[in-house]
Amino acid sequence: MEPEPSSRPQFVVTPWRNPQDLLQVRQDLYSRDALRRERAVNKVLAWRLRKPNGLPLLLDATVDIVDVVLQDERGGLKHNALRLLYATAISRFITGLLDTQLELSRDRPSWFPPGKSLQLPYPLLEVRHRIVHRHLPSLAELIVAATQSLDWLWEWYWGHLDDAFGLRKATSENGEQGMEMETEIGTESQEAVREKIQSILKVYIKDRKAEIKARKKTSSAADTALSTYTLRYSTPHTSPPSHTPHETLLHLLIASTMILPADKKPGSPMSGALLIWTPFLLAFTSSYPPLIPISMLLAQLFRCMAGAPFAAASEADAVKEGMYEWLVHVLLSDAWKSARQNWRGDLVQSVLEKCLVEPGVWSLKLARAIVDRGEGVGDREAWRAVLDAAGDEEMDMDDGNKDGGGSEDVEMIETAKPVTLETEKTKEKTQGPQKVLGLWRPRPIGWLPEGVEDDE
Repeated sequence: MEPEPSSRPQFVVTPWRNPQDLLQVRQDLYSRDALRRERAVNKVLAWRLRKPNGLPLLLDATVDIVDVVLQDERGGLKHNALRLLYATAISRFITGLLDTQLELSRDRPSWFPPGKSLQLPYPLLEVRHRIVHRHLPSLAELIVAATQSLDWLWEWYWGHLDDAFGLRKATSENGEQGMEMETEIGTESQEAVREKIQSILKVYIKDRKAEIKARKKTSSAADTALSTYTLRYSTPHTSPPSHTPHETLLHLLIASTMILPADKKPGSPMSGALLIWTPFLLAFTSSYPPLIPISMLLAQLFRCMAGAPFAAASEADAVKEGMYEWLVHVLLSDAWKSARQNWRGDLVQSVLEKCLVEPGVWSLKLARAIVDRGEGVGDREAWRAVLDAAGDEEMDMDDGNKDGGGSEDVEMIETAKPVTLETEKTKEKTQGPQKVLGLWRPRPIGWLPEGVEDDE
């Protein structure tokens, strides 16, 4: 006896093999790496051939816009041709969405954000109206509209794929009981998250070493690790992200010194560790949105290198030396040039300022490397003079710590700068917390610069 039609399983045919396949395309389409974006576009174009009328509208629109952006970055098209391509992709996306908006609003998914309606920003509607009914907008306006379209598509489509595939942990509907369950699960899952991330890192190291032995120029191991991590721990674009997995990942890599050689000794080379971990860190800092912002990576490396503020640092410290090598690699090497340029701030300048605010043996050494080799550093001679003064101050502080005193001889200061007549008469030793670690010479309290007289 055949089953009733309503009881038969309903199959949905998709061009992608599994959810992970589509999530990988998501990562590649929003990557800052042009090669990854081009690979994702070509993959979706192949899906179109398999199922011409079966691709979701928002996926199709994303690929069209990303493809135009890639054409623009190559620089092979003329100005007017680019305007027409941008206008076609944007108007096709907006018109197609408006035609199906009623249907999308009626069949609202259960995981869709409550209290929100599916609406396009007004500027995008205005751009589409100008494309169709008025003069074509300028290229700059069309590029801005393309960026806004990609952001909207991430917020309303790509960011919800984890919920659509049932990959996100369901929350409890009860109040206090749900909070207790969440606390217990969170306590238990903290160790589970650490173990899962460790397993991802171990698999990556194994695959990456195999790639190095095979002399492969590109690293698929990094893409695989990024896809696996994103599949488990990615968060929607509209909700505040949970920093626990990212902090755990950074702690394992930096605080637990996984990115350093196991037998790291002072003066030993770092080339092997840099070769293994650079593709991994580049993949995680270059994703869209970045899972580990490059500024956060630099801050963690600097903290591990500098240690506690005003603490005595030894040049023989192998861990600090390794973190110094990593900072130099990220800030000055050609491998990280694209990641540095894609960041909205001046990373090299900000790290240089941090080195001077928190001077130490390794931070001043890093500052000298930035001044000598960094891009966009102006007036290098002036910077070197400042670093020499800061280095002398650091040596004075170390000598004071070795002598065990907080005292200083006024006669030593007199040789550096003339003093007023009243101060010259007193050559006794002054005691107390006077020395301050900085870019200036410490002076006793009440010291007046030359030429300043007392008020009568």
